[in-house]
Amino acid sequence: MRDIADIHERIAKAFSLSVRDEDNESPPERFVPPHQLRPISVKQTSPSGSFGGLFSRLAAWRRRKGRDPHQAETAGAAKARQIATVVHEIRTPLNGILGMTHLLAQTKLTAEQQNYLSGIRQSGHALAQLVEDLLDYSTLEAGRFRLNNRAENLRQTIESVVEMLAPRAHEKRIEIAATVAADVPDLLDFDPARIRQVLFNVIGNAVKFTSEGGVLVRVFLEEKPEGADVTIAVVDTGPGMTLEDQQKVFGEFEQAGSAETRSGGSGLGLGIASRILAEFGGSLSVASTRGSGSTFTIRFPLRLAEAAQAGLIERNRLLANSRVLLLAPQGPAAKATVATIETLGGRCRHVSGTAEAQALIDRAAAGPVPYTDLIVDHRLASDYANEKAHAPLHRILLVNPEERASQPQDFFDAWLIRPLREKSLIDVLSGRMRGFRTRDALQENVASQVELAATAPAKRSLDILLGEDDPVNALLLRATLTKAGHRVHRCDDFAALVEAVTDEVAVPDLVLSDMHMPGGELGDLFSAMRERSHTAMLPVIVLTGDSSEDLKREALRMGARMVLEKPVDPTRLLQEIEALHLFHRQQQSH
Repeated sequence: MRDIADIHERIAKAFSLSVRDEDNESPPERFVPPHQLRPISVKQTSPSGSFGGLFSRLAAWRRRKGRDPHQAETAGAAKARQIATVVHEIRTPLNGILGMTHLLAQTKLTAEQQNYLSGIRQSGHALAQLVEDLLDYSTLEAGRFRLNNRAENLRQTIESVVEMLAPRAHEKRIEIAATVAADVPDLLDFDPARIRQVLFNVIGNAVKFTSEGGVLVRVFLEEKPEGADVTIAVVDTGPGMTLEDQQKVFGEFEQAGSAETRSGGSGLGLGIASRILAEFGGSLSVASTRGSGSTFTIRFPLRLAEAAQAGLIERNRLLANSRVLLLAPQGPAAKATVATIETLGGRCRHVSGTAEAQALIDRAAAGPVPYTDLIVDHRLASDYANEKAHAPLHRILLVNPEERASQPQDFFDAWLIRPLREKSLIDVLSGRMRGFRTRDALQENVASQVELAATAPAKRSLDILLGEDDPVNALLLRATLTKAGHRVHRCDDFAALVEAVTDEVAVPDLVLSDMHMPGGELGDLFSAMRERSHTAMLPVIVLTGDSSEDLKREALRMGARMVLEKPVDPTRLLQEIEALHLFHRQQQSH
């Protein structure tokens, strides 16, 4: 007689939603349901066994059904507020941890200490992601989720996300790249912050679970009877997933993979991403086979920000005069480079060996259409020994930002930083950026220059009044500002801040203050400043751990020139201070 577990397993297999695919067929897509619509897993996690878990679910359903709807809604909102409050409190020490690791990385450390510091930083960023997931979860639970759509460039949004995830990928020795089809319009109507969040969750997951190969992001349009969809396919060469793993990743607080990879997150990310896409009228799906990688597909309806697809024809012809030979290893980066060049109207041939490259260049040179450009991946630069024969070509080095300083420059006319930005590729291939100095000056990949910019002396030395009650965050901000050449006076409560900002003798150039200082309200600070002529126009930057758009708008309405969300990137903070002070000086001179 079969035992209960065996019977349950046979029933689960009989009612499974997918069948085993042949090796040459693509795995079926499984759609991630929106938040609170969890599918039943094949294997329950209840300690009392499969049927015990089923009875527990039934009992919980009866309790929910019998509860008064109004009481349930009130209790849910109260729980969401409690989660949000606790998470905001966690943010304060977390900001200090991340900031101090940034400062510590700029000091002289041994290789062993750098390794330990890297572990701290990775754990800190994982905790920061958990904080963001919990905040979104509480917002969804309270029913306060809203979209803020506006005209935005989707390609640039995707490029920025891929660029920010690139250091994490390069640390693992894997590639990451993106390519956008020519028929995707420049301007679309969507909420860029929410789409960026979806991309971070989905692409970040792909990077996390991939240890060999890489991650390729493909953006294209899918025509449907009811209208076109914007489709973003995130293809990885990771371990893939079984049917059971795919069902696990669909639910909140569920994760697939090994214990090591599961320890890096909450399991909330995909559930939240699917809810965001549902608000857009879209969906999130996965197709995967164990041992063959996974493809997560993001879809949402195409909504044009303009009446016509502006720039489509021009984009198809931007590189019409370019015939490019790409010398690079096989992988996502090479695929994305070839696809992007051809999308922009150019022609590109990819090879993986220098001998084959030389043969193709010689053959093309003797024909009617020679190559115009040679792009060499930095991983093959040491094998590049045909510099004299290739002299007529425009030679470009393709390099990771962290590898740039160690690469030879004598044989090349320019370089490109991976992951590629489309504009940088166009500028280099069209000849607008020739030579390393010009390339550096116009490089859009800001992430590779964070450490340099954060420690470089400021163009102007400013007197900055800092309002921050947390001693660790105050130390972090003071160190960042003083390293940049600014003079900092710190106030740790509201009364001291108001007294310092209204002092007619020592008038600061700029005020940098936390949103919530003990002993007073931000609005009272602006009222006190408006009452005195010498401080009425003084620029104020407000720092907050709250991501609420309503709170930010309220701070700007009261008089803040800018609101930055914690943890603040040191490079961005210094850039914003410089730009804001320059604007303030220009206003005073008029």
